[in-house]
Amino acid sequence: MAWGLCKDCKWWQIEPSSRGGERTLGMCIEEKLQRFHLRINGSGGCDRFGAGSPAHAKGSSEAPPSAKPLR
Repeated sequence: MAWGLCKDCKWWQIEPSSRGGERTLGMCIEEKLQRFHLRINGSGGCDRFGAGSPAHAKGSSEAPPSAKPLR
């Protein structure tokens, strides 16, 4: 996998009404990281990056996130 920003990652999940962006809070839904319930903004990033559009689910920006992963 390649390194990249959350705002451009298919494993980032944000609120349904959000368009995303560097300051938007969402949760990481990458399979190996789901158990940590990570909440991160769009300017975060890691080496589990997968290019694509973020998923959308209500509760993704809560602390801790209450949404279920959609992918």
